[in-house]
Amino acid sequence: MSENDARAQIEALISKARKAQKIIEEYTQEQVDALVRAVAKVIFDNAASLARMAVDETGMGVYEDKVKKNRGKARLIWNDMKNGKSVGIIRELPELGLVEVAKPMGVVGAVTPSTNPIVTPMCNAMFALKGRNALIISPHPGAKRCSCAASTLMRKAIEDLGAPGDLLQIVEEPSVELSGWIMKLCDVCISTGGAGMVRAAY
Repeated sequence: MSENDARAQIEALISKARKAQKIIEEYTQEQVDALVRAVAKVIFDNAASLARMAVDETGMGVYEDKVKKNRGKARLIWNDMKNGKSVGIIRELPELGLVEVAKPMGVVGAVTPSTNPIVTPMCNAMFALKGRNALIISPHPGAKRCSCAASTLMRKAIEDLGAPGDLLQIVEEPSVELSGWIMKLCDVCISTGGAGMVRAAY
């Protein structure tokens, strides 16, 4: 794939993400939290099949441990996030004359690893949606099938609540070039991986 083609592919995803993000920018806290809970629940409910896919595809991890991690992290992160304010005024500091108001970043790009191909995309999706942002996931090429399966489930879960599916998109045929354009073109980037990936993100 040429550099121009790679850039055009990511720009097309970002364009769809921006349209979807604008729709939820005016969501209430209750609507936002419903999306976040739906993402956690669908991974929890499908923990076993996703764990099987992850171990079979990547050759890493222990199936039983992956099941526990999928369920445990879904429950833990939701319980940690559910009461947090992320819409409107989130804090007032009258002694300083300050009022903190939450505002979406826009489109979040997430580069995810083969070592954690289900939970990392789930976490990234929950964090992005909590802030009324859209997310584009660029999975590790060695974990693309299981990460795409998780993304498809999360996308359907939010669509079932009336939210636009393009809030959660994934690069189905990932590459270093495509991940690079995600890091360059998205409004904010979350990269999980080794030292080389972290350096590239910075």
